[in-house]
Amino acid sequence: MSFQGSVEANCPSCQDGFTAPIWSFVHGGKDAALRDQAKAMECNLLLCPSCGAAFVPEAAWIYYEPKEEILAFVFPTSFKAEEAKWRDKMKADFAAMREALGDHLPIGHEPEVFFGPEGLAQLLELEDWRSDERDVMAFFAQDLGLSLYKASPAWAREHGAPSWFPYAGKTPTRDSLIAGIKKIVAANERLTAWSDYLAKLEKAEKDAGLPPAAMAAH
Repeated sequence: MSFQGSVEANCPSCQDGFTAPIWSFVHGGKDAALRDQAKAMECNLLLCPSCGAAFVPEAAWIYYEPKEEILAFVFPTSFKAEEAKWRDKMKADFAAMREALGDHLPIGHEPEVFFGPEGLAQLLELEDWRSDERDVMAFFAQDLGLSLYKASPAWAREHGAPSWFPYAGKTPTRDSLIAGIKKIVAANERLTAWSDYLAKLEKAEKDAGLPPAAMAAH
């Protein structure tokens, strides 16, 4: 569920002040329209009732998408001048959120921090591209009789790796992932995310474990 609050906004064009509703917490996994607004950098975009100018108020907000393990604090661009202060505030707020929500906040890593809407928009754009690529891979995996191991999306972003891995046989292991990826790459050479990761996986130690599994989404 997403939550709205209100701010006293001052139009940067005509300087008139007015009260406006803004989103303080956006659950992108449950509200596709708000997710689209965040990706288009239009979340909390206000129109001045006096002159019609469009602007984003000086207010921070949180974006949450548990399926992709995304939790982001979006601060106004002007806050960048005191970045350390706001990063400390994020850590304190995140600790309070974890204590209050517990298992309902399945994020096991530190949240993203953005100053301005551009960083979050780029992240969501990339996730959509990765999702489309995963869907293509999953289609080929099903056709080849392979199973899917779903790794942590946050881990995948950090390591520049796919978050879904095809594997051969009944159990996901390093060897079964290698066998599955080889079949996928042979079936579609354009799935370069998997061919790139295959090279890393083959160089890894024999007893290397699997990537961390995806956390349960709420």
